Amino acid sequence: MAMNANILIVDDEEVMRDFLQDVLESFNVEIACNGEEAISKLENKEYNLIITDMKMPGKSGEDVVRFAKGKYPDSRIIIISGYSTLSSVSNALKCGVDAFLAKPFTIKQIRTEVDKSLSADPGGNQLGA
Repeated sequence: MAMNANILIVDDEEVMRDFLQDVLESFNVEIACNGEEAISKLENKEYNLIITDMKMPGKSGEDVVRFAKGKYPDSRIIIISGYSTLSSVSNALKCGVDAFLAKPFTIKQIRTEVDKSLSADPGGNQLGA
C-alpha cells in the first residue's frame, strides 16, 4: 500500500469528510467541500486517488470524475453515495471509476477499496514504490 499516496476527499457532508480523513490519516489527504472546490484543486494538482460523493449541490461527483479523468486519466476514483441505484452505479462505472461504495459503509470496506485502487496502477507500477 502506498502510504505516500495523495488522496482527495470530496463530500458536502462534514461528518463524512472528517470520518474519511480519520480513516485514511496514514495518507496525504486533502479535502474539498464540494465539486467546485475539487475541480479547482484538480486544476493544479494530480491525486493518486479521488474519493467523491456523487450527489452534491452545484457540481456533482460525476462532474468531478469527468474533469479528473480528462486531465489525469491514471487517477483512481472511488464514488461514495447514499443513492445507490443500479443506474447510478452503472453511470459511475461508465465514467471510469474504480469502485462504488454505498453509504453507509464500514471502515474495513473503505480501506479495502482504497488499498485495491492504489495497488492497481494502470501503468503496471506499484504506486509509491
